[in-house]
Amino acid sequence: MGMVGRGGDRQDLADRLDPMRPTMIVNEGDHGLDRRAAELLRQVGLLDHAKKYPAQLSGGQQQRVAIARALANRPAVMLFDEPTSALDPEMINEVLDVMTALAEGKTTMIVVTHELGFARRVGDRVVFMDAGRIVDDLPKDEFFAGNTSDRARDFLSKVLQH
Repeated sequence: MGMVGRGGDRQDLADRLDPMRPTMIVNEGDHGLDRRAAELLRQVGLLDHAKKYPAQLSGGQQQRVAIARALANRPAVMLFDEPTSALDPEMINEVLDVMTALAEGKTTMIVVTHELGFARRVGDRVVFMDAGRIVDDLPKDEFFAGNTSDRARDFLSKVLQH
């Protein structure tokens, strides 16, 4: 299982192989490390930035590095906890584009998000929570059609009105 949180990846990309080494040696051995790291950085659109430090990357780029590291062990499931919440609005699409590509590649993802357009476009199901409890668990089309609890309808009416 791979996980990407809110804060991105603060590790030094110039030494990008060391953070990947523990998960990759099991599967690839040292000889496959450079190739796999390059493959992952290319997958998230950052191969040209492989020698940079985190301070030289935008928040969206840092988050994409975190996705690459989470993918290093070829997880069956990816967990995302508000991966765009700490980003400038202009950087959000960088991360959502990578996540969309993962979904199109049939990667199973569980995503905690307020990016409802993304959830509507990419998701299969919506689990709506309020006060730490599951209020609705529905196919996305039912959820966005308003076949939900009163609480979810109230939420949707406020966030989808514009």
